[in-house]
Amino acid sequence: MLIVAFHASRLNTDWNAVREWEVSPLFTLPTGLKAAFEVHCAAVSNSSVGLHGVEVQAAGNEIALRSSAKMTIGKGGWVEGCITVPL
Repeated sequence: MLIVAFHASRLNTDWNAVREWEVSPLFTLPTGLKAAFEVHCAAVSNSSVGLHGVEVQAAGNEIALRSSAKMTIGKGGWVEGCITVPL
């Protein structure tokens, strides 16, 4: 089991998700580690993330942000969250 808590800041560009289920990668797990199954957890942001917000997702060896609807995380925007990943 892996527990990841994070604070991610958007540095150079906006992330404009034009529909639900778009992803923006955060981390790649080290070689040999991968999620036993796909996991989603709610995250919080100071940006315009719409009614349903933004999620953090673990799938395979990637941990990424995932949009729940059309949304924007602007340059300088942040997202915080945590996710428990079964390995």
